Amino acid sequence: MRMWMIDPKLMCDKHLLGEHVEIHMFIGTIRKNISISGYIKNGLVETSELVSRHDALAEEIISRGMRHNSPVLEADVEHIKEYLERRGLVGHVDAEANLKELAKRCERCRAKIEE
Repeated sequence: MRMWMIDPKLMCDKHLLGEHVEIHMFIGTIRKNISISGYIKNGLVETSELVSRHDALAEEIISRGMRHNSPVLEADVEHIKEYLERRGLVGHVDAEANLKELAKRCERCRAKIEE
């Protein structure tokens, strides 16, 4: 699981949808009170941006003519805040490094990035 944290317009459909699913996986993990500290330590999740990132990805999904039927529930938003505060967890993702990594990994993303 990871958050790329790059402009969603620069992602191919596969990576756009993949990050969206993975954000829901992070939220589900938090809902179950399972630790995400390893993801935080490895720079794979930006904890303060889970909900806003989800919303940005959902907006791009819709703009591409795909359906989005999985909003983040208000109860989850509150639980995320409490979980992170209680554990003192703050995660940051290096979006610039991820942009380079995604361009190396994916031909379709690379084409969008280079446009």
